[in-house]
Amino acid sequence: MCVANLSVGVQREPCIAVGCRGGVKPRWPYPRALQGGAAIVAGLSFLACADTSVPPVATAHGGECHPTSAHMTPPAEAIEFFANGSSRPDAARESLKTANWYGNEAMWVILPENGEIVGRLDDKIPPYRLKRGRIQYEAHQLDGRGVVRLQAIGVDAYGDVGFAAGGPAFPTVGCWGVTYTLDGRDPLSFVLRVR
Repeated sequence: MCVANLSVGVQREPCIAVGCRGGVKPRWPYPRALQGGAAIVAGLSFLACADTSVPPVATAHGGECHPTSAHMTPPAEAIEFFANGSSRPDAARESLKTANWYGNEAMWVILPENGEIVGRLDDKIPPYRLKRGRIQYEAHQLDGRGVVRLQAIGVDAYGDVGFAAGGPAFPTVGCWGVTYTLDGRDPLSFVLRVR
C-alpha cells in the first residue's frame, strides 16, 4: 500500500511504499509464466507510487471538515503583486511570506489562515495566474447538498495573466470543496469551512 506524505507546510515528496524505492532485485521461485503477472503487479505498484503533483484535497467525513492549510511557498511575482497593492508594501511583503498560500504551475491563491471563512458567505479568494487564460470555479458542499455551478472569475480589465478579481460566493455555511481551473485545465482544488 502506498501512503502519500500529507504534511502541510512542506513541499510534497513522492509517496513511499514497499517496493517503491527499488534497489534489490527479488528472486522469483515461481515458474516464468507467473513472473509476468508479478511484473504487472510490480508495474502497477510503481504507478501507484508516482507523484502526480496534485496536492491532496481534504474532505468532510462524518461531519468533520478539514480545510486546506498548505502554507506553500508561492512565486516571488505573486508576493510582489499583492505587497505592492498595499499602503505598507514592506510590512505586507513580510506578512505574505507566511500566508496560507496554495497553488500549482498555473495559479496561486491565498486561503484564509486556518481555511475558515467566518461571518461572510461571499469572501473572495482571488487567484494570481502564472499562465494566460481565464479562471473558472465551481464548488460543492461536502457536508450537504449545496452547489456553486461552474462560472468565470474576474473581469477583463485585469488582463489574461496575473491577478483575477473574485471567487465563489457560497449559498450556505458548511464545508465546501472548491476547484479553480484555467481555461478548463490545471485544476486547483481546496477545502474551506464557511461559518
